[in-house]
Amino acid sequence: MGDSSVSIKRAVNGYVVCFSDPEIVASNRKNDKYESADVEMVFNDVDAVLKFLGKNLEKLVQEDEYDSAFVKALKE
Repeated sequence: MGDSSVSIKRAVNGYVVCFSDPEIVASNRKNDKYESADVEMVFNDVDAVLKFLGKNLEKLVQEDEYDSAFVKALKE
């Protein structure tokens, strides 16, 4: 179980979806340079939030490679 998460906050004009960008996380693991992976996106309505999450939720909450190895070891 990775520590990825997605949160939704109320904004004055809609909603803010907060998450860690998986591409930045992968880049941080490969490079010596660190960049904050925290991203916030603003949407005007619920439909826009749901459309975004429908397309991207699976990749935003992927299992961490270390957690996957740990879970596999537990099953053996």
